[in-house]
Amino acid sequence: MSEVIVVGAGLAGLASAVRLAKLGHQVTICERDERLGGVLGRIEADGFQWDAGAASTTLPAALRDLFRKSGRPIDSLLQLEPVTEPRRHMFSDGSVLDLPVSDRGDQADAWTDLAGAQVAQQWTDLVDSYGDTWQILRKTSLEPPLEHKLPLSAVRALKPWQSLEKVAQRHLSDERARAVLRHFAAQGGSDAKLTPGYVGVWSYLERTFGRWTADGGFGALADALAQRASERKITVRTGADVTAVTTKAGTVTGVRLADGTELTADVVVSDIDPRDLYGQLVDDPAAKKVRKRVLATHQAQAAYVVHLGLREPVPTLPFETVLHGTPTVVVRTGGRAPAGHQAWTVLVHGYPTDDVLDLLVARGLPIRDKVVSRQASPSWWAGVAWEGYRTARRRAANVSPVKGLYCVGAGAHPGSGVPATTLGAAIVADAIGKA
Repeated sequence: MSEVIVVGAGLAGLASAVRLAKLGHQVTICERDERLGGVLGRIEADGFQWDAGAASTTLPAALRDLFRKSGRPIDSLLQLEPVTEPRRHMFSDGSVLDLPVSDRGDQADAWTDLAGAQVAQQWTDLVDSYGDTWQILRKTSLEPPLEHKLPLSAVRALKPWQSLEKVAQRHLSDERARAVLRHFAAQGGSDAKLTPGYVGVWSYLERTFGRWTADGGFGALADALAQRASERKITVRTGADVTAVTTKAGTVTGVRLADGTELTADVVVSDIDPRDLYGQLVDDPAAKKVRKRVLATHQAQAAYVVHLGLREPVPTLPFETVLHGTPTVVVRTGGRAPAGHQAWTVLVHGYPTDDVLDLLVARGLPIRDKVVSRQASPSWWAGVAWEGYRTARRRAANVSPVKGLYCVGAGAHPGSGVPATTLGAAIVADAIGKA
């Protein structure tokens, strides 16, 4: 049995903790805040409730595998529900696309109605092509640790040097279709011109596996993982600010807290910004090369998030609406509200120079006089921005050169978002193995 300390209790940290506890390790979570879950939280005010960060996910199998590998199936703690409404795209020319997220034929029909059969076929063919991309990424990057060198056949197929913007320009003749594809970069806080084209694989994953949320809001996922941690007898220390990962001769020995407490460990799993981990917490010669590489990355741009409580009547919107333009604005309607009201969450991807309400009014949603509550989400670590395809190698590896140190979360391989961070936790659990 190894003594394991998990630093940070975001989704990836909690996922790693419960998996490792099920494998027989003695696990302690050290979380700086007073609550668990990171961006999987809730904002509550004036009778309204909103998801603070993530509100849905694709690839639900990653979550189902997490709960199955840590104890009972997910259904015993949490009910995942499919998002059945199309995602609405509103464009600057006034046109509107209601694009189903989980049906190939319905997507083609939606594009045909908006832009004609040729554009519909272009979109369908492009998304179809990402099926092969998914299989390559799954086998080489998303399930195992990232290899130092991918097989040449995989590199040729992925064409990592080709940007998402280049893919959009090459395969889609309609600017609105290009904007929809670019959104897969924008929602991760990156520029499509600097994002590898293979990131468009998320269009295939949504169409194939759908998009899923949780009964009661996605914050329920954090509650379910906290309960699973309790079932697995994990020690949880909130208000525990880790100021150092202690090492000896290139091997982890434990962590030091802000109050001077030292906790010993055979294994440390970090779910914090790797730039903070290697730049401030780890002082060991074995980390020299990885420190230089990780510190060369830059943070992805976190969305500016505002939660609105609105008095009805307001425009009827689906679960998610993307208002294309500069900046891109996303409206989510899945919050809970008192009778006669609605709870919207507004995410601004880009650098807002106008107030959120001004942006909504300018994009055709005049709801200024309907606002009865306005709350802001705390900022969060958004992961690493794409700055060309080499970013994948600069992102922190799951297995550190410091023996016994592992990295998970938005800043580590395989990236940000609920599916990727959950898969990263699985990679780490497999690398550490049974007690």
